[in-house]
Formats: sequence, C-alpha cells, structure tokens
Amino acid sequence: MKKLLIANWKMNYGPIKAGSWIRAFRRERLPKDIDIAVAVPFVSLAAARASLGRASIPALAAQNTFWEDEGAYTGEVSPTMLSEFGAAYCLVGHSERRTHLGETDDMVAKKAAALQKAGIAPVICVGETAAQRKKGEAVKAVRAQVQSAIANLKGDGRAPCVVAYEPVWAIGSGRPCSPQDTKEMHELIRGVLTKKFGHLAEEIRIIYGGSVDVRNISEYMTTTGVDGALVGGASLDPRNFGLICRAAVPA
Repeated sequence: MKKLLIANWKMNYGPIKAGSWIRAFRRERLPKDIDIAVAVPFVSLAAARASLGRASIPALAAQNTFWEDEGAYTGEVSPTMLSEFGAAYCLVGHSERRTHLGETDDMVAKKAAALQKAGIAPVICVGETAAQRKKGEAVKAVRAQVQSAIANLKGDGRAPCVVAYEPVWAIGSGRPCSPQDTKEMHELIRGVLTKKFGHLAEEIRIIYGGSVDVRNISEYMTTTGVDGALVGGASLDPRNFGLICRAAVPA
C-alpha cells in the first residue's frame, strides 16, 4: 500500500494563489511511489483543477462537505458538487471544525457516508485534546470518534476511507506526537477498523497529522502502522511540501 501525503491549506489561498501553488508544485521532483493530494478551500477548487490540467498529481481534496446532495442548505457544498471538480478525497471532522463550528461525531459520520456514496474517499480526522491525554482518556476518546465515524460506511471496496490521527494538542503547536505514541494509537485505530470491516481494513490507510515537517516526516513514515501524513502549515510553501514528499520516501 502506497503512503499518502495530503497538504491541508486550511483557510489559505484563494484562486489566484492556488493556481500558482499548483503550477510551482508540479515543477518539483516528486517520488513516484507515494500518493499525494492537496486539500484546498472550496473557492479554489476550480483554479486548482485548471492548473492541474490532465495531470493527476497532486490529487484534489476538499476540506469539508455536507451530507445531502442538494436542498435548502444555504452555504453548504455537497459531495456530488465536489465530484464535478474531480475531488478524490475530502476531509471530515477536522478538530478545528469540531472546536470552532461545533461539528459532532454524528455529523462526521453522515458526511463520511455521503462522500463514500459519491465515490470520494472521506479522510476522517480524529484525535484527543491535551486535557483528555492528561486524564488518561486519549484511547477512549479516539476509539469513540472512529467507531462513530465509520458506523455508516460500507465495506464493499468503494472509496475506502482514510483515517487521520491528529492529536489536537499537536496541531500547529510545534510539539508533534512521538512516533511510539503515534504507533500505539494507530494500532488502536486499526483494531477498530478490523472489527468493522474485517480483512478489508487492511486497505484503509491510517495517516498522522500534527506539526509534521521536513525534519520529522521520515521518522513517521518508517514507523510501523503509519501510512502517510496530513500536513498543515508546512505545506503552504510548494517547494517545502515537495521536500517533505521526497523526505517521506527512503532513498
């Protein structure tokens, strides 16, 4: 199974800068044996798609969606709309949305199922807060998030989900989770997936996110059970993200 690296721009780069980023990134010397995607704001999907042309690297990802295909949901964007841009992935349940916008486990589950139905792989973000880890509740919190998020997913091989373990306390803090702690949490997540999907769980990638950069990406990629990374701030510079992609693959 190939490693997967996803650049998450968050609320950065409108259409003009998005197009420039894609064009610059395509000039990077990229490894062929990993999958690469870039999660752009809704308003930048068209520009990113146009700058990609017929190229498939990086694949396009969205940062959010709604769980209905159409209707009276002002301001929302449906999975079918994302399909028209050729989106291959879509983030759901990022901690910033859970914290700032009140996104619940139930909402995440509905979004993930709607994306899978539309043929888009949901990238399900899970992770504990600093308080939960301090209280010894990290395992309980993450297990509950994963169980809820995958409850309505099908194990028939269509658009298999990706699970992104992002401890909330590590995101943007410069304090990444240690590879050993990451390995243990990924093993927990794999167990939950196996209980739900059986042997098909082996096709689901579990990636790590939280202060990933060019200095630590190699260590994570060589950690057992880590199938890739979700990269935030360090991905905003296309050249730097290119370095991260190259560092992710052992020479």
